[in-house]
Amino acid sequence: MNNKEKILQAALSLFAEQGYDRTPTSQIAREAGVSEGLIFRHFGNKAGLLAAIIREGLALIAETMQPYDNAAIDAREAIAQHIERSFRLMRSHENFWRLAHKVRFQSAVQDLAAAQLEEVNTFIISNLTEHFEKAGAARPDLEAQLLFALIDAITLHYLADPARYPLDDMKSLLLERYR
Repeated sequence: MNNKEKILQAALSLFAEQGYDRTPTSQIAREAGVSEGLIFRHFGNKAGLLAAIIREGLALIAETMQPYDNAAIDAREAIAQHIERSFRLMRSHENFWRLAHKVRFQSAVQDLAAAQLEEVNTFIISNLTEHFEKAGAARPDLEAQLLFALIDAITLHYLADPARYPLDDMKSLLLERYR
């Protein structure tokens, strides 16, 4: 892992645990085993570091949307594959999701990340709506909002207690409903 990756990983972990506003760059540098100046060289400032983390996370989210690009599968199967990918991402990138949820409630960060997160939320909702429409849902816009809200809420509950939350059961229930 190169120094830039070490900085990103350390910052993600600390931002997710402590919050963006309570994590100084000096602590990130110590955790990453680099000089504080290297953070500024790579990212400009702490806000640039947060933006880089969010860009990486948004790229991961975009991967969950790939089934919608596959014309060979029907709309319901694309939705099911999106659910499967979302749950895999939830498990494999817990710190990103912790950070993404904390960002919502940190006013110091909302200005930095809110636009990026809103853009991806709009992208997800529009894709879901289009596929619920193709699947014949009576209210595709509301079905899209509902599925998005369910996955979001499941993520929050899972992050609160990963060891005890029935994540696989929740995924199965969603797949039963939407497949």
